[in-house]
Amino acid sequence: MLKTGVVADRRYLKHFAGRAHPERPERAEVMIEMAESLTRPDLRFMAPREATQEEIASCHVAEYIATVARTASMDRFDFDPDTHSSRDSYQTAILAAGGVLTAAEAVMDGAIDNGFAIVRPPGHHALPNRAMGFCFFNNVAIVAKWLIEKRGLKRVMIVDWDVHHGNGSQDIFYESPEVLYASTHQFPEYPGTGSLHEIGYGAGLGFNVNAPMPAEFGDAEYMRVFDRLIMPIGRHFKPEFILVSCGFDAHYRDPLAQMRVTEAGFAAMARRMKRLAAECCGGKMVAALEGGYELEAIVESGRAVIDEFGRDADEPIRPDDGGDRVMPMIERAAQNVGRFWNLG
Repeated sequence: MLKTGVVADRRYLKHFAGRAHPERPERAEVMIEMAESLTRPDLRFMAPREATQEEIASCHVAEYIATVARTASMDRFDFDPDTHSSRDSYQTAILAAGGVLTAAEAVMDGAIDNGFAIVRPPGHHALPNRAMGFCFFNNVAIVAKWLIEKRGLKRVMIVDWDVHHGNGSQDIFYESPEVLYASTHQFPEYPGTGSLHEIGYGAGLGFNVNAPMPAEFGDAEYMRVFDRLIMPIGRHFKPEFILVSCGFDAHYRDPLAQMRVTEAGFAAMARRMKRLAAECCGGKMVAALEGGYELEAIVESGRAVIDEFGRDADEPIRPDDGGDRVMPMIERAAQNVGRFWNLG
């Protein structure tokens, strides 16, 4: 069994975006309760630290950070029609980025094999100078920067299987060859980015891989994308650390999207990322909670992923079965990024 660290803290319940808002405190509450109910001896629970101003500033401009900080004196501030803050949101957002950093530090220091950070608010839509999509600071991007700038890594891979494209993560690393960003997402869907033609720029050309899929695709199509596109590119890139933007809103019961992924599908994606990490970087991997808005769905999906993280990495992976509908998209993606990577 592998030793999995779980970052969990009820301070994540303090951020409040509104009574009818889908990104509600109960998301973290039910996930924490689920994790605490697990009886695996290999689980290690960790309290998050706060991210420092320097760590936040690695991905966000000073004026924007100051704007978010000022909301601590306001009962409510509307960044856009979807993204609202309360007096506790700034502190909770710093703790969210710090929670993913806590897990990454423990993996890098050898205290755990891999980690899952139950954090909120989510982060992958946050741009350097703008909050959007329920996100304030880009938690996973901040950790990728920390791994490169503070731990000296040269190759970090971000795999984003949230149903919405992580436009913020893409934007931050669009010109970087040090971070390979790969996203599976419903398209067209919020925020409207993530087309096949967005493959990076300059030195980062080829290091941005999008797999946009229409509504109603499920486990079979996702497995085909992972096995035919993401895994081969990852093996060629040889990441020294893998970060997963782990949204569960591609689940078939989620109210904000129309994908058909099951709990078994999320476990199968986790199994593939765990195998890639074992092959390339000694298993170093951390997943951070992003979206997912149906409470039972995120609990069951989260349980499946955390359970998978604890299994030995050499367990067999069943080849993709079905999913022919997604092959035209994979072939078009291969035309755009295949010249940079060996997809054989």
